[in-house]
Amino acid sequence: MFKHFSLCAVCMAFADVTFSAPPSADLAFNDQLNRHDVSRWQLADGWQNGYPFLNRWESKAVTFSSTGMSIELVSDPLLDEQEQRTFYSGELRSHDFYAYGCYEIDIKPINAPGVVTSFFLFSGPYDKPIDGSGRHNEIDIEFLGSNTNMVQMNFWTDDDYYSNSHETLIFLGFDASQNFHRYGISWTKKYLEWFIDGQSVLKVRNNRYDPIPNARHSRMRIMANVWAVDTQLSNWAGLFDTGKESHYLARYRNFSFKPNRGCD
Repeated sequence: MFKHFSLCAVCMAFADVTFSAPPSADLAFNDQLNRHDVSRWQLADGWQNGYPFLNRWESKAVTFSSTGMSIELVSDPLLDEQEQRTFYSGELRSHDFYAYGCYEIDIKPINAPGVVTSFFLFSGPYDKPIDGSGRHNEIDIEFLGSNTNMVQMNFWTDDDYYSNSHETLIFLGFDASQNFHRYGISWTKKYLEWFIDGQSVLKVRNNRYDPIPNARHSRMRIMANVWAVDTQLSNWAGLFDTGKESHYLARYRNFSFKPNRGCD
C-alpha cells in the first residue's frame, strides 16, 4: 500500500530553550491529550525560531478537549510596522528526554500549501539532557501541506549543521488530513523504523558510516508542532500565502510511549 523514495528537503533550526525534567523518562505512559498534563508537557510561548519558520510560538495556539489536542496556525489581526501579515502557531514539548522505545500518536494534519504538521524527537546544543552530548539529533514525521497524500520521514545524527539528512517520502494511498491515522517511530540501538496504522513503512539499520541517533550520547525530547514555511522553500512544502488571513488546525490524540521495545 505504501510507497516511498528519497527527497532532499530543508535544514531546520530550533530555538535555544531548556526546561526542567521530571524523573519519568524510563517509564511507559499513555496520554489521550485531552488535557494539558503540565508534569509532562511544556507549551512553547513567546519566542520564534526565525528562518525558515514564518510564525512565532504562542501557547494559546495549543488547546485540549475531550477529542484530543489541537494546534492552530493563525494570522494576527493587524499588520506589522512594515504592513506585513504576521502569524503564530503552537508547539508541544516534553519536559523530559527519552531514549529507545516506541513512540506512537494519532494525527490529522493540515492540508494547506506551505504548512508543515509534525511529530518528532529532538535534541540540540541548547536543548539537551544534562548528560547529553549537545549535538543535534532528530527523528521526524512531517506532513507537507501541499500534498497530504504523503508523509516525510527523516533523521539527523550528531549534525549541528543539518548537512546529512535522510528524507524519505511515503505515499499513503489516502489523504491524511481527512481522518486520524496512527503514526509511530521505533527507535532502537540497531535500527529506526516508522509505522503507519501498525504497518512498517520504512526501516533504516544502524551502520558505522551513517549511524542513527544513539541514546547513550543523546536522549531526546518528544515534540509536535505546526509551522508556516518561508516562501523561499516553496519547492519543498508548497507556497504559503502570506497575503491572506489564515486559520488552520491540526489535531493529535492518543500518544503512547513504550520504552526499550519496537512498535511491532
